[in-house]
Amino acid sequence: MDKTLKEKLIDSTFQGINKIIENTYKNHPDEKSYSGCRIQEGYDDYLKIVFKKRKIVYHKDDFFWSDTPDFEIIFQELNKVKRDDFVEEIVPEIKSKFKEVFFKYEDSFVFRYKFLLILEFEEENDLLEDGTYKEEFYIENNERKKELKSKMENYIKEVIFDEKKAMKDDRECVIFCINLLDFKLMGYSENYLIKLIKKILQVMKSVKNKKLEKEFQQDILYHFKEWTRDVFLKLEPEKVTEEQIELYIYKALFQIKYGTYSHDTKNGCDDLKNAMNKYHSEKAKQYLEKGTGTLSDELIYYKDENLECKANDVLATVNIKIKNEVTKSYEKALDFIINLLANGFPHSYEIKFSSKSEKEFLNIKGLAKSSTHRFFRRILDFPELYDKLEIYAKTAMKEFEWYQDLSEEGEKSCLPGSYAVFGLGLYNEKYFPLIEEYYSKVDDEHQLAHQYFIEALIDRYGVTEKSLPIIFEGFLSGQFDKVFKNLAKLMKDEENKKLLIKELENFDKYEKETILYSIWGDKWKKVSFIKEKK
Repeated sequence: MDKTLKEKLIDSTFQGINKIIENTYKNHPDEKSYSGCRIQEGYDDYLKIVFKKRKIVYHKDDFFWSDTPDFEIIFQELNKVKRDDFVEEIVPEIKSKFKEVFFKYEDSFVFRYKFLLILEFEEENDLLEDGTYKEEFYIENNERKKELKSKMENYIKEVIFDEKKAMKDDRECVIFCINLLDFKLMGYSENYLIKLIKKILQVMKSVKNKKLEKEFQQDILYHFKEWTRDVFLKLEPEKVTEEQIELYIYKALFQIKYGTYSHDTKNGCDDLKNAMNKYHSEKAKQYLEKGTGTLSDELIYYKDENLECKANDVLATVNIKIKNEVTKSYEKALDFIINLLANGFPHSYEIKFSSKSEKEFLNIKGLAKSSTHRFFRRILDFPELYDKLEIYAKTAMKEFEWYQDLSEEGEKSCLPGSYAVFGLGLYNEKYFPLIEEYYSKVDDEHQLAHQYFIEALIDRYGVTEKSLPIIFEGFLSGQFDKVFKNLAKLMKDEENKKLLIKELENFDKYEKETILYSIWGDKWKKVSFIKEKK
């Protein structure tokens, strides 16, 4: 390989590396190791450099959802470099020089105690032969590793076991979780890690740590998923240890219990099935067949001459089989579900409903038809159960929880309690306070299903002093980008216009515009009586 070309390529490569280091300094001015966080020695521990299509491209993070580079250098002469020359002459030089750079900054916050450098190369040629190359270069600073481990051990003793100090903030929580699940750093066995995380979960419930409880759960879950994807599932089944399987199962249960999204429950259950089928785990089998075992037999199973109910808190399913289509059957079924939810059963659940009744659903166009939906529609055939149905709705509603009755989350996903609220809300005005409570719990960024209910609410009650506020609150409870044309038609009535103008006084400028857009779309600015009022 031409000496000049070789030197230019290596020099250009390290120009990019130096730029990455320079940016780290710019992003964290006046910072030193452990100065920003008492358990953070540095920032960067990963860099992928891709030599391809006359470019040198740098990626500081291994994000599978994004391939946007952090920096890139045009190197036109890359087309002259052959794969074998790159492997034999360029790679050793890069590795050697990078090692020097890494240890040069050993007292700086730039690098962590470890670093993974990935080099990828693709030769430009017209031949069919493979001209690609990839190598991973891992390096550690043992002294920094020992220092960080010591600080982590002191931190765990002080914050977790002795509880002398609280976890400081989000950043400290994030870094703590990164370090905790770093097996190279802490050297914990999988079983000890499970025990330690259980202890931390208890400590995070204390008053001084409560504000970071959710943060800790989500951070640990993120790194559990990372470990599962990048480590566990890449192991050959015959080489997997019992402790690794235990951690895999614990991760699945953790995801089901603490996951934020509907697919978390599904993915957790899939992992349990995988542990049972691929790794022959009896524990996973028990969880799938009977649940966690934390709920009493009386809570998870009921049977009489009218119905049979069975629940599994791992699968988050409630099986209800109605034998006699009488009020008592559905009353007992509601009692069963209410007791479950009041005693720690997952609010993100689904009902598997078996009944000889007609397959009917709420008369709300747009709602998904499911077994859960059908069950609550059937209960509406028994007005004597409406008060209990309201109790169920109040018990079931919980922010960021979803019925698991759909294969995927999306615009038809529903907050638990939705079907009961919709049915009762369309039955009588006395349930308007229940609707308001419902609006306060829905995730306005992700839940859209109640837009169909609001449309039905307009058709049911029209425009009155009582209905208009509840309709407007509905408009503001979700990012629908929907125009409710049935309300626009009603606004042709003069009395309805007066009620609209009066009710709008209760909202700020942004809310007013959202409400008016929901009635007329972009044309609201041209509506004559609105212009006159302005």
